[in-house]
Amino acid sequence: MVIGLLCDDQGTALSIEVFQGNTADPQTFGPQVTKVAQRFGGGAVTFVGDRGMIKGPQIEALSTYKDHEFHYITAITKPQIETLLQVGEIQLELFDQVLAEVQASDGIRYVLRRNPVRAAEMQRVREDKYRTLGQQVEELNRYLQEHPRATLTAARRQLEAKSQRLKIHEWVILTAHERTLILSKNTLL
Repeated sequence: MVIGLLCDDQGTALSIEVFQGNTADPQTFGPQVTKVAQRFGGGAVTFVGDRGMIKGPQIEALSTYKDHEFHYITAITKPQIETLLQVGEIQLELFDQVLAEVQASDGIRYVLRRNPVRAAEMQRVREDKYRTLGQQVEELNRYLQEHPRATLTAARRQLEAKSQRLKIHEWVILTAHERTLILSKNTLL
């Protein structure tokens, strides 16, 4: 079951609409905007939704209501953040602060917040992946010692493929010394 909820500025429910359970969030947005425009009239209205609900088409739909002052608040995706970093609209150092605000050249205001809980979660996942690859390094090193005809090149290729699948290849370093593989982290990234 998907529920469309419209509230006033105090959080009081103005309208509740039940959508079919298989309705995607972006499909619920348009009817809510139309409802606000037709039933609730004037004044500025800010729609708040997660990155899955308010996307490009939904933002574009808001601009079609010329006689209403509609705004939106949503989260941006990682690719959008990466693009903003590449074009210089935001800097990575801004995420070191608790809260930062940037007015982009296209008129969009970005409020950036570092999420320490998410950062800790990402660090745990990263360490788990590194540990997983480290276990495979140990297994392959044992195999190389027990099987003199096994090649270091094949073992290394296998580890590089695993690091690609784990999406950690950009910050791990695989080196070899004699017939032993060594895993380390690139501390410069």
